[in-house]
Amino acid sequence: MLKRPKGRFCYTNNMYKIVRKQEAAVRKISETYEARNYITKDISRSVSLAVNTASGHSERETTDYDRIYYVISGELLINIDGESSGISTGDSLLISKGTIYDFYGTFEAVVVNQPAFGTSVQ
Repeated sequence: MLKRPKGRFCYTNNMYKIVRKQEAAVRKISETYEARNYITKDISRSVSLAVNTASGHSERETTDYDRIYYVISGELLINIDGESSGISTGDSLLISKGTIYDFYGTFEAVVVNQPAFGTSVQ
C-alpha cells in the first residue's frame, strides 16, 4: 500500500512540498473572483500556483510575472491590444510579464506565475 506523505518538507538531495486542497489559502479577490493558493511565495519564490474561480468576472490586469492560465472548466475571455480571444476547458494561455490585458468570464483555471506571485520583481 502506498504510504500517504503528511505534506511536510522532506530533505534528501531534493526538496518537495505537498499542499492538500484543505491547506490552500483562499483569497477572495472580489465578489466574483477568488483564488485558492497552493504553491505560494512562502514555499517557492520562483513559481506560484493557484486555482482561480470566476463567476461573471471582469477585470483589467497588468501582470508583473509571466503567467499561465489552464482552464479546468468554463470559458475565459481575454482582450490584449484590442484582440479578443477565448479559451475553454483544456486550453491554456501564456501571458508575458508586463502585458496589460482584460479578462472576463465564468471559469475555473489553474494559474501559474513565474516568479511567484507577490515576490518583488525587477
